[in-house]
Amino acid sequence: MTTKTLISESLGTFKAPSSAFAPNTGAEAAATFERILSIAMGGFTIVAAIYFLFTFITAAFSWMGAGGDAGKITQARDTMTNGLIGLIILVAAYAVIGIIGTMLGIDILNPGTLLLKLDPNSTN
Repeated sequence: MTTKTLISESLGTFKAPSSAFAPNTGAEAAATFERILSIAMGGFTIVAAIYFLFTFITAAFSWMGAGGDAGKITQARDTMTNGLIGLIILVAAYAVIGIIGTMLGIDILNPGTLLLKLDPNSTN
């Protein structure tokens, strides 16, 4: 028995993990793209929030352990400020994108609808 036969017998046949990765229509493709983009943006937001919390808590412990050293206190305060500014920028980015999309009449935060509008066969 060859290695190739052994592998094919033990693994069997392969098929797509779900139909979400093989859409049949433009609407399904747009919805899939929108879902993937939404998951990615949500994931990046969660990672950024966790990073902010880690940075903020680490800086708070540095401040408490500074022992009155003005340089260490300043460095900890600057780290906390930078973390907070980063979180504000992240939240403001969503708002700015939404406002720009509304002003232009484009639903930027829902790219699936934009893709459907580009399809000449679409009823939207």
